[in-house]
Amino acid sequence: MDAQRVFDALGVLVVVLDRQGRITDMNAAAQRLASVPREALVGQPFAAAFLWGGADDAAHRLGEALAAAGDGMSRTLTLRADDHWLDLTVAPLPSDEGAQPGLVVTGVDAGRRVRAEKEARDREDRLRTAKEEAERANRSKANFLAAASHDLRQPAQSLTLFGALLADRLRGHAQMPLVHSLNQAVEALRALLDALLDVARLDAGIVVPDPAPFPLADLLERLRGDYGPRAYGKGLRLHIRPTGAWVHTDAALLERVMRNLLDNALKYTGAGGVLVGCRPRGGVLRIDVVDSGVGVPTDRLEDIFEEFVQLGNAERDRARGLGLGLAVVKRLSRLLGLPVTVRSSPGRGTRFSVEVPMHIASQPAPAGRTWSELDGDCGLALLIDDETLILESLRMVLEQWGWDVLAAPSGEEALRLLEGAERLPDVIIADYRLRHGRTGVEAIRDVHALLGTPIPAVVLTGDTNPDRIREARCSGFAVLHKPVTLSELSTQLTTVRTRPMVAAD
Repeated sequence: MDAQRVFDALGVLVVVLDRQGRITDMNAAAQRLASVPREALVGQPFAAAFLWGGADDAAHRLGEALAAAGDGMSRTLTLRADDHWLDLTVAPLPSDEGAQPGLVVTGVDAGRRVRAEKEARDREDRLRTAKEEAERANRSKANFLAAASHDLRQPAQSLTLFGALLADRLRGHAQMPLVHSLNQAVEALRALLDALLDVARLDAGIVVPDPAPFPLADLLERLRGDYGPRAYGKGLRLHIRPTGAWVHTDAALLERVMRNLLDNALKYTGAGGVLVGCRPRGGVLRIDVVDSGVGVPTDRLEDIFEEFVQLGNAERDRARGLGLGLAVVKRLSRLLGLPVTVRSSPGRGTRFSVEVPMHIASQPAPAGRTWSELDGDCGLALLIDDETLILESLRMVLEQWGWDVLAAPSGEEALRLLEGAERLPDVIIADYRLRHGRTGVEAIRDVHALLGTPIPAVVLTGDTNPDRIREARCSGFAVLHKPVTLSELSTQLTTVRTRPMVAAD
């Protein structure tokens, strides 16, 4: 009797079976689960008593487990009968000598565990679906921006070149202020498109850091010279504290980070000023950009690093940019491994901090790159672009610089022009995206094949699609991104003529 009470007090299901799987005894927990008196269950197969309501697969798996236990091997399994789940262990039951051995089934209600696992799987499925949807949305956004940016860069390129030509020809004219205003508007458009291109370049993975030690003072002095007049024009103070510290990172990319932070500070500061200062901490130099501007709510500090997010600019004032500067900072921070943090008090100002590894041993600053100007000894340029306005504006610019020009709207037309030419071109300038699925890289290679010599070449592209950017870069030719300024074009022409670039195989 005492043994039966212990048997019934167990909180788990216990059922004793004979070798044929028929019930010989059970405890109270098993009887409660079966909802049938003990006497009515004795002699019944376990499956019939506990796997009610069908469940053919469960019955089959239970039969396999019972057979294995009859051969002396324990088995564990989870079975479902209707809406009920059981975690079962089927094992051989030790017996007295001479007695027929039997089986014992122990189990617990697995409903709570199974439901929890199902809820976890459902959550994972929802998260995976949400992630896939977000990735699809990002791809769609990137493709849209690439297409829109390319189409905008085409007329922007023509405006840039025509505006520069007009300013040169009307120098001293009474209408020169109007031309100046026109060129300022074009420059603002160019700045917005360049911000889009920065994001695309970083997403394309073609920006490779070139870390080296350098004195931070040189960079800060350039920032003072460029941003001091802008701050003064807004009635703000710009104070950049001097430092003798050296840091070790990519100087050009760190400068881009600092310029974007200063641009942001000046745009959102209406009174007071902006401070740039440095604090050494161990082997790291913390560079702070502190403003007295509008500030950022605590719950939006992460949002400001996303593309096109501009707090307090619901009217989309273009004077405050496009909302890409801090998105570029975020990407450059990851690329360079330089942590960027932000602290802000709404209505009082914001502090952005960049942590840069210090370089203790002072070394001479690396020599800056210099580019020679076009010396007037120009040659023959072959232009290939299917946009009539761009083709015409490039032709006019080059002719004004003293070049002879062959202008073709396609690679095929360029080959026809060369067949009747009296001399070889000295340089090829081709748009990357031509009609009928052709590219400028293919057109340049066709010209090389026709002439049997690798003419120096420059590829112009208005694409911001990461894949297209990589393709253009991998061509081996010099690449300029539209809209191209006269200075950039002049510099690149000098460079490719003195150091010819041959397409990679």
